[in-house]
Amino acid sequence: MVRLACGLAFVLVAVLLMACSPVTREAHPPTLANTAWRAVTINGKPVVAGSEPTATFKVADVTGSSGCNDWFGSYEYDLSTGRLTLSQVGMTARACVDPAPMAVEAAFSQAIVAVESASMDPEGRLVLSGPGGEIVLAVDGVEG
Repeated sequence: MVRLACGLAFVLVAVLLMACSPVTREAHPPTLANTAWRAVTINGKPVVAGSEPTATFKVADVTGSSGCNDWFGSYEYDLSTGRLTLSQVGMTARACVDPAPMAVEAAFSQAIVAVESASMDPEGRLVLSGPGGEIVLAVDGVEG
């Protein structure tokens, strides 16, 4: 009986330690080329349905929507470290009529230009992180 109690106590402590520890994001996507993603959250806040920012990665270029405007740029991705470098990022300059998508676009724009790494979360979502914030994206399809 003592053995069973000790075993259960060990399992309980292990489960509690795992529950209290932050989720690690050490898995890096094997490639970004020919993938398409739709933002789920930006800096922990949900995006506006129907105006979700997107990112479509080709071999060396990336394009998408920031909610109101289109954006584009070039990228380099290092699979071994997860380092993602975006360069020559540009955006169209249409005005958003609704303030909610405009706020999402502002947060997305600040985060996307400062992205430094790409990782995968436990749900298989792409996490783009850097000093400008964090964007979590779900698969939106595969480009041919």
